[in-house]
Amino acid sequence: MAQLRQSLPALPADTGRVRVLSQLCYALHDHTPTQAVRYGEEAVRLARGIEDKPGLMRALLHLGSCYANLSDGPHALKLQQEALLLAQELQNTDGIVRGYTAMGSIHHERGDTINAWANYRQALMRVRNPGVSVRTQLMLYGNLGGLFFYEGQHPKGMQYTRQATQLARRSGDRAGEAMYLGHLGTHYLQIGNYGIAEGLLRKALELSEAANNPRFVTSQQELLATVLLLTEKLDEAEELTQKALAQGRRIGFLERVLDGYDLMANIQAARQQYRQAYEWRQRYEALNDTLNSRARLGTLSALQSRYETAEKENQIRLLTQRTELQQLRNRELRIAVGALVIGLVGVGGLSWQLRRSKRALAANHAALERANAQTQQLASSKDRLYSIVAHDLRGPVTSFVGVTELIDFYLRTGDEQGLRRLPEQVRQSAQHLNSLLDNLLNWAVTQTGELAFQPQQLPLGELLRDVEALHCTAAQARQVCLSVAAAEGLSAWADANMTRTILRNLVSNALKCTPQGGIIRLGAVLTPDDRMVTVSVSDTGFGMPEEQVQALLDPNRAAAPRHTVGRARSGTGLGLPLCLAFVRRQGGELTINSTPGQGTTVQFTLPRTQV
Repeated sequence: MAQLRQSLPALPADTGRVRVLSQLCYALHDHTPTQAVRYGEEAVRLARGIEDKPGLMRALLHLGSCYANLSDGPHALKLQQEALLLAQELQNTDGIVRGYTAMGSIHHERGDTINAWANYRQALMRVRNPGVSVRTQLMLYGNLGGLFFYEGQHPKGMQYTRQATQLARRSGDRAGEAMYLGHLGTHYLQIGNYGIAEGLLRKALELSEAANNPRFVTSQQELLATVLLLTEKLDEAEELTQKALAQGRRIGFLERVLDGYDLMANIQAARQQYRQAYEWRQRYEALNDTLNSRARLGTLSALQSRYETAEKENQIRLLTQRTELQQLRNRELRIAVGALVIGLVGVGGLSWQLRRSKRALAANHAALERANAQTQQLASSKDRLYSIVAHDLRGPVTSFVGVTELIDFYLRTGDEQGLRRLPEQVRQSAQHLNSLLDNLLNWAVTQTGELAFQPQQLPLGELLRDVEALHCTAAQARQVCLSVAAAEGLSAWADANMTRTILRNLVSNALKCTPQGGIIRLGAVLTPDDRMVTVSVSDTGFGMPEEQVQALLDPNRAAAPRHTVGRARSGTGLGLPLCLAFVRRQGGELTINSTPGQGTTVQFTLPRTQV
């Protein structure tokens, strides 16, 4: 892959460059699909421009796989369908089978097994025809095995997975043989036949190590460790997991590092070493948050790439139209100059024609300016909407994670009363999540880039208690005390949705920065002049130095990722800018007071009555 990248700058814009771009896209589509998309999009654009249909077919197949990995199923299907039509036009059997197989895989990922099987059946009808590559056959048989296991048709799943394993063995594809032996081992693991599962996974691990494929080695070490954990061979399970963790960190295979943390937590729990198990679980949750953010941002980056491509094509089309219009005007002017040679009689007509041309050009220029302004406004609205979706949905989802932690805790301690309280907490979290989604949808349909501002006389005590209920599960899981203090009947003239969003972000930040045994207080009081209400969120967390507080309040720097004192913090960094914008929209101000090692207090003001 490094050699392909080095050769790329020297390649001219021809079929050879299309082939190299497509190969880079395919090589990266599983590990770094966001980076692979850039190579795939460039390959598709170049292939279209030079009318390289075979190259375009391959590029569309590989680019479709990238978008499938980025969870953009509809766009992935569109690309694969275009590739299939090209393959049929070119009578390329391998491309046809690959196209049907890829579309079946996308439908399977979306849970549409009927359409998945319909596409796989079309591929099966052609898979033994001349010209179908071994790689395509392996992909089809392996996918069919996965589909039938998913459908509970285990004999058929075993048949196709064994067929893929034998084909990989015959073709000398050790990595493929190891992968499908691993699939068979996983199946026996799922049905509880641990002896056969262990044997298959040990063989798969041996083949992966011989093929020098560190990603497969890491995955199969963890699968084998899972079997050993279930059969209570804890020492060997821990040894394999530690090896997988070390290798996963070395090659940047963070998904397997995450699974390794989960395995280590379960191994320590099996040994009744609950403190060590809890520490591994904390690592798991921290890395899981990072990976979820990375996945969301990767998907948004791919969507951004698609948007920018479409915008560039639109600009090129507008410039082409403008050039054609200018050429038309130039021809008109040449005709008018010719008329001058005939006689002075045409001078008046020529002058009128020139004035009309100038007016038309001015009108066209104004139209282009308006179109450009609308495009920029749309891009700004889109970026802000994506940013809020990537950031603000994490608050309610964190509540669900807290509930799962409480379920595990109550099950271990046998606390039935605690378990009975959980359904109400789940219901509250789901209601708040639904409210947030409605809010984001309303913002999107306005197409203005701003949330609708609908102030009302808002009871603050009730609102603070709602926010406390939303975060109480996460606070309990972190052993943090969450309290509310607000005078009875105290209210403010404010927008409910905006104010809830502010409080959700501030409490979520406080939870991340407050250690076990800490306290978070929510409060609301009148200002001395009785004109405003001050709402505060205080914690006894790590605190921040003054320069970091100033950086957070700087609108030009607030959106950058940041770190709290004593603890790394991940996220898009958009929470505080949203809070600042929403507070100012409602006529208030936001301040931060923080001392390292002593905690942080964030206050914002709201009008007491309608202004």
